[in-house]
Amino acid sequence: MKIKLKKINRLSECSKNDIIKWVQWLNDKEVTKYSEQRFKKHTNLSQIKFIKSKLKDKKSFLFKIIFDNKFIGIIELGNIDNQHLNCEIMYIIGEQKYWSKGIGTIAINLALKIAKKNKIKKVYAGIYSNNSQSIKVLKKNNFKLEGEISNYFNYTTQKKIIRISKIILGLNLK
Repeated sequence: MKIKLKKINRLSECSKNDIIKWVQWLNDKEVTKYSEQRFKKHTNLSQIKFIKSKLKDKKSFLFKIIFDNKFIGIIELGNIDNQHLNCEIMYIIGEQKYWSKGIGTIAINLALKIAKKNKIKKVYAGIYSNNSQSIKVLKKNNFKLEGEISNYFNYTTQKKIIRISKIILGLNLK
């Protein structure tokens, strides 16, 4: 399985097709059902603005997840705190046909190596408590449960809106 992360250093590194694909993922209710992105309507222009803001943000590294030379997702090391040497990891595999194939696990592992090279000592993720797949891939990368904030998110089921917890998983890098 050939998986790599390609850092986005310039807007030109995201082709028009990449942006169109990314916007489709963000507007797909299944892809974003465990993401705050589901509350927004995304457009090519809003995505270009997002990328530009991330490129200016010195506290964020944004990467394309590439599988067999295809752009299939995004991973970010964000909220980088250079004082305390920690950051948050956020990710999305947008192409559903690549779900449950171990790609997320490998992409997270690659991002952790980059974090370590950048002298980060702690990486954390805040996720929906019912996002079992995300919990699974983080635990495969040795993340441990560090906390839970109850009643944190509104989550829509087929019948109604329920309140669920935010789970915090963390990993100390050596």
